[in-house]
Amino acid sequence: MNVKESIKNYVISELISDNQHSTLSDTDQLIESGIIDSLGIMKLIGFLEENLSVQIDDMELVPENFATIESIATMVEKKL
Repeated sequence: MNVKESIKNYVISELISDNQHSTLSDTDQLIESGIIDSLGIMKLIGFLEENLSVQIDDMELVPENFATIESIATMVEKKL
């Protein structure tokens, strides 16, 4: 499983409380559409750091880096 698939699976299984977004695309707006909130971002960061062995710096905690599955994967892949 690649980075993008890992992130998408985590978001769908752990951060989405309903089945409405079970077919989440890589470009769906996560924050704007309310799929994830600030608590969800913190949980996601914990997942990224623990499972993908990356360290997310404070300066990287900007909405643009967490806007879509694609943007999260791009940020993580740059750190690998």
